[in-house]
Amino acid sequence: MKYLRAQNTKAPFKPERRAVRFETLLPVEIGNFHGLARNISATGIYFETEAAPPLGSHVYFAVELTVRGEKLKLVCDGKVLRVDHKDGVHGVAAKLDDSFFSNPADLIELDAAWSQHTH
Repeated sequence: MKYLRAQNTKAPFKPERRAVRFETLLPVEIGNFHGLARNISATGIYFETEAAPPLGSHVYFAVELTVRGEKLKLVCDGKVLRVDHKDGVHGVAAKLDDSFFSNPADLIELDAAWSQHTH
């Protein structure tokens, strides 16, 4: 999978943002698609994927992370605020409306309705 290249390195905090944003490389699942989270905060996320949800759409996705040696899924509900397109990769900025932690072994039905519009 291709990924957007970072053009410049920014500090994790920007005054106009509500929460501190942390640079990261975490796997993301969006329906049947996979991606890579580039940064995340308590209120938002930026991830890259080969198929992007439409601007303004409501999305459900899961971010896989390790906390104290245990793998967890952060299941998120959010709204797409921006979609960047470059070299076949879509960068998606989303505002988080809700999230919860789940065991990665649990099967989680993620809303893939937007993915039907990408084919």
